[in-house]
Amino acid sequence: MLDVDDVHTFHGESHVLHGISLSVADGEVLTILGRNGMGKTTLIRSIIGLTPPRQGTVRLKGQDVAGWPPYRLVERGVALVPQGRRVFPSLSVRENLEVARAGNGRWTLERVYALFPRLRERAANRANKLSGGEQQMLAIGRALMSNPALLLMDEPTEGLAPLLVREVARVIGELKREGLSILLVEQNLPMALGVADRVHILSRGQIVYSGAPAALAADEDVKSRLLGVA
Repeated sequence: MLDVDDVHTFHGESHVLHGISLSVADGEVLTILGRNGMGKTTLIRSIIGLTPPRQGTVRLKGQDVAGWPPYRLVERGVALVPQGRRVFPSLSVRENLEVARAGNGRWTLERVYALFPRLRERAANRANKLSGGEQQMLAIGRALMSNPALLLMDEPTEGLAPLLVREVARVIGELKREGLSILLVEQNLPMALGVADRVHILSRGQIVYSGAPAALAADEDVKSRLLGVA
């Protein structure tokens, strides 16, 4: 589905990503972990075209899409759940979902409402009147309305209460069972390990650890050194 090879990305003159290479297979959840400021969000932005890499390739279904504008990536089947939710505050819940509708794929308003019943209840409310958890549901639902083949999720549980973290994990599990490929950037270690097929850890713009979720869960040294988890 996705192949990233030797990607170098800069913010101005600051070299943020140093030769990142990774892949996401069809129907796989790949989780990216790391402390703050290590390049996780820049990786997502490099893939979706918001901060294009200066070197390297980003291949989607075999086609090099590095540097493409985001709207072309969306047309090719990539969707983003951005950090901070970034819903359209003046639009209603329904309008936020409708504006992202693409084609006649499997994701419709009714399917999103079935996945998130709370959004059906709040369909006429403006997005800026929702709770943080409801806004996160809306951000995920809006991404699904474009009927993606690859979903990029940047810190979807940030600032959420434990009950809502479990809800996000439930949704990711359902999407995985449906065969959606997901690249997940996450700080909540138990949640991230619970949904992932494979895990990478980023440190200073490089992948410094790759492995299975169970192996990382059992490796106290790696968790302490690279993630600051006691």
